[in-house]
Amino acid sequence: MKKVLAHGTFDIVHYGHVRYLERAKKYGDYLIVYVTSDRLAKEKGKNPYFNEEIRMKMISSFKVVDEVILRDCEITPQMLEDLQIDVMVTTTHYFDYLKDSCKIVHIERTGGISSTIIKDHLLEEK
Repeated sequence: MKKVLAHGTFDIVHYGHVRYLERAKKYGDYLIVYVTSDRLAKEKGKNPYFNEEIRMKMISSFKVVDEVILRDCEITPQMLEDLQIDVMVTTTHYFDYLKDSCKIVHIERTGGISSTIIKDHLLEEK
């Protein structure tokens, strides 16, 4: 069985997230999704609208997702080994340091939509 790892904050889930996870699943048989914890998101300058529990529940409802894990630290080679990850799918080159641990696949973000854009739009309407 080929295991794929995708990751993200997944705050205010939208079509771009759906496409990202559908494309990620095509690289293997079993899709694990790391959802960034509230603490780690804040450490990285993000302020999620939904808490980690709600975000995990939303992602676990996707048909293509087999397992959801809360991520509260940087992804390490040991984590990939423990989960027996064959492919990691990402939208950034930040995780290229893991290329010796598994295959890294870069997927383009869906243009014109992001949680930040949605939040900004909602704030403008107030």
